[in-house]
Amino acid sequence: HVDCFYQSRMELKEKIQPEILELIKQQRLNRLVEGTCFRKLNSRRRQDKFWYCRLSPNHKVLHYGDLEESPQGEVPHDSLQDKLPVADIKAVVTGKDCPHMKEKGALKQNKEVLELAFSILYDSSGQLNFIAPDKHEYCVWTDGLNALLGKDMLSDLTRNDLDTLLSMEIKLRLLDLENIQIPDAPPPIPKEPSNYDFVYDCN
Repeated sequence: HVDCFYQSRMELKEKIQPEILELIKQQRLNRLVEGTCFRKLNSRRRQDKFWYCRLSPNHKVLHYGDLEESPQGEVPHDSLQDKLPVADIKAVVTGKDCPHMKEKGALKQNKEVLELAFSILYDSSGQLNFIAPDKHEYCVWTDGLNALLGKDMLSDLTRNDLDTLLSMEIKLRLLDLENIQIPDAPPPIPKEPSNYDFVYDCN
């Protein structure tokens, strides 16, 4: 019985994993469509400048452009001056492989910045250089860009999401296999009691 349980669990995992990865991929691409505000690299570090990048709803073009200040909410496509067709992207590189991390200066020495750096390489020498605002956005963008290029999503965030969602889905489907009925609707809330005399009086 135990062997059967583990076998059915493994078979379920193999069956479900592609579905879950597709779900994660769609979530990442939806986040890219919403877009993110990035800080501009400024070696003099005098004043914070910002730029915004977002994917078009049809997933074919990246729109980006400079901003005077950090935006409140999404920035519409038509207010972003530049665009890059996804078909022109040659590669996505991260960390010390990024062109802006190879330049001389203090940025290279900063481990925290290094872990948030990624670049899009396009045409013969074109590049879009990013420093993500945090690790979560770094994972979302590197996953999303890799998904656009038909590559695997390899971030820690994807691994954690996959483990969590797989575990939940397998538990639910194994309950089904055990013929335990999972109701479609939640059970009704019981009526209030006629009195609350049973409540213990702390005084």
